[in-house]
Amino acid sequence: MNIFKVKERLALIATVFLSVLIMGGCTTAVKYSYDSKINFAERTSYTWAPSSAMYRQDLLLEKNVQVFADQLLAEKGFTRMSEKYDLMISMIYEFDSGIDEYSYKLRMLTLNMYKIENKELVWRGTAFGTINTDAASDDLKQAVQGILSNFPPN
Repeated sequence: MNIFKVKERLALIATVFLSVLIMGGCTTAVKYSYDSKINFAERTSYTWAPSSAMYRQDLLLEKNVQVFADQLLAEKGFTRMSEKYDLMISMIYEFDSGIDEYSYKLRMLTLNMYKIENKELVWRGTAFGTINTDAASDDLKQAVQGILSNFPPN
């Protein structure tokens, strides 16, 4: 076999292998939408919406999402308040249904932001894909970072 053919074949195999490795790390996709009439520069404080205990599936997950989001929002100049806030954030999430009942993987995580004055939805960000919520995994933090990377909109 020609030495150039061997090198080409090895280069092709290496390229495919690296592509699979890189794509393996990209397990989530993020989409967002917002009200273009809202001036987000005027809104610098927020609170988390109280959630009904009946609909809460995973209190630890919710707490971790809030911690990650609070850190990212603080870096962007937003302040979490218990009174006199401009925005209210709620979250919706769906677990991946599978055979493993001990699997803590989400297939969707959404953060919604509402104006306080009229409870009107003004911004939404959603991460889709396989999101591992295990404390040892960075997936959840990366999903929240991905969602909030587009907030506030430019």
